[in-house]
Amino acid sequence: MFDLTRTQQEIITYIIAENEGVRPFGKITAYMQAFHGGFSPAMPFTFYFLSETRPIMYVYDPRSSEDRSTREAFHRECHQKKPKMLEITGFFEYLTGHNYIRRICRGLWGRPELPEGYAHVWRKYSDFYNDLMSGLSFVCLADFTPKLKLYKLWKNRTPLHLP
Repeated sequence: MFDLTRTQQEIITYIIAENEGVRPFGKITAYMQAFHGGFSPAMPFTFYFLSETRPIMYVYDPRSSEDRSTREAFHRECHQKKPKMLEITGFFEYLTGHNYIRRICRGLWGRPELPEGYAHVWRKYSDFYNDLMSGLSFVCLADFTPKLKLYKLWKNRTPLHLP
């Protein structure tokens, strides 16, 4: 029996695939790509950092301002992503803390800059509390490498009992 949730299994698959040079896939791919911070019309959202502790989520929306959803509806949609973000960042913290992956902090170095004319196609959302801000900083501002322990876990499907 394997005690990991589907999201946790996808995270492990993603980390291993990325390390092996294989294009990762799955439902969490949009989140994982957003954590890297690029700006592409193929991405529904991404993260930019004003500082190492101030993440901003930009949501791709090329519609004109009069055709966009209301501010309240936009905030509601963004708010719905928060539980998944917390689940993912929390699991990265767990994997790091239990020596399944190695975290190499790179800070803001190498993060993509805001593209020219970004305000015309990217909507800004920054209503994050400390738990999510610190989790986003932990994941977005670092590189992760799987350790042999993670490969063994995945290969053997060893039960992993999370707190």
